[in-house]
Formats: sequence, C-alpha cells, structure tokens
Amino acid sequence: MKRLEEYWIEEIKNIKEFKEIAKAENPEVKKVWEVIEDLIDDQFIETATERGIARREKILEIIPFADDDIESRRFRVKARWNEQLPYTYRVLQNTLDQLCGNNGYSMVLNSKEYSLKIKIELTKKRMFDEVKELTRKMAPANMVITVELRYNQYKKLNNSTHNYLNRYSHEELRSEVII
Repeated sequence: MKRLEEYWIEEIKNIKEFKEIAKAENPEVKKVWEVIEDLIDDQFIETATERGIARREKILEIIPFADDDIESRRFRVKARWNEQLPYTYRVLQNTLDQLCGNNGYSMVLNSKEYSLKIKIELTKKRMFDEVKELTRKMAPANMVITVELRYNQYKKLNNSTHNYLNRYSHEELRSEVII
C-alpha cells in the first residue's frame, strides 16, 4: 500500500498542512486497503480469512468444533465445496489429492471384493471424520469402505535413538506425529 503523499505532486508534498493531512489519513487508508485485501482473499477457500471461512460454513451448514483451527475449518469447507457428481474413483482420488495432498493418504480399491481401503497420514488426523464422511457419500452403497489412520510403524521410528523415543508413551509413538 502506498502512502497518500506518494500520489501528490512535488509542490504540495512539503506543505505543512498536507503533511498533517497525510499523517491523519494514512492509517485510515491503510485500514481500507486491508479490508479490500481480505475481501479479495475471501474469494478463494485457500486464502480465505476467518470471516470468509465462516461465511462458507454458513452457506454449507457446517458447524465448526470449538477447538478447530482455521486449517481444519478450511479443509471441511473445501471437502463439501468440491463435492461433484458423478462420483468415480478418479473424482474421489482428485478430491483426496486436493484435501490431503498427494502423499497425505493411500487408497486401495479391490473391485472383485467390492472394497475400498483408505489410510490417512497422521499429519491429516484432524481431517479423518471429514474424509470418512466424504468417502461414504462418494463410494457406491454396496462397497465395503474402510478409512483408517496410517499409524507410525517400526521402520519410520527405527533410526531414532532409545533416549529420544523414551520421551513418548507407546500410544504417542503409535498415533502422534513425532518425526
């Protein structure tokens, strides 16, 4: 944001009264620019402010949890906003790519047994319920759907020292993002 005096011609920049006008008006103009930037950011889910996310939650009838951070709320809004018909494996895969990232999940379809297994990375743990609900909506009703967290495994913790791992309980080693 430029300051007001940057728009003025040289002859009036050094006049005392105009300097005082600039001193008084610059904070107000700055606030206006910030509101405009927030309005622009609120046009997109990825950059939406608290106000923009709340607006979309109201439209989609989403009630956020009291302890939700902005990223969890953004994820939930994005999941609902991106619902589209027809539901296909590729549409589900693209939706999960957008929500969890390419490496944020694994998905295995067994068409002979009519089963779909999705494992979500621990870093996306707060999104678990939303992914589960989304998958239930998008997958066929006759398909067995399993949505799980991909817990830490021995090979991931293998390079850590015993002293380092000793700080954590067994449950934390299994189900918390540690490394």
